[in-house]
Amino acid sequence: MEYQTYQIFKEKEFEDICQRCGNCCGVQEDPCMHLVKKTDDTYLCDIYDSRGGMQKTHSGKFFNCVSIREILHADWPGISSCAYRKKTDKSFPL
Repeated sequence: MEYQTYQIFKEKEFEDICQRCGNCCGVQEDPCMHLVKKTDDTYLCDIYDSRGGMQKTHSGKFFNCVSIREILHADWPGISSCAYRKKTDKSFPL
């Protein structure tokens, strides 16, 4: 498998772990304005492909949106239910 194809495969594999709980986007506190609740009680980001950088919460606070990989080992509300964290606790290579 060529390297670029492998990278695309690994990115999809990583993305597929997410259960769309919204915790990393502040759903339990002050969620990002771009976090949208779907009818099945999961969440999605309406600007996902361009989400990096400064964003705003519903209360008007600004924050720097970063990849889950950058905060995965940090402590934040809701991390105990994060599918990525559960997977990394089993030594999933990021």
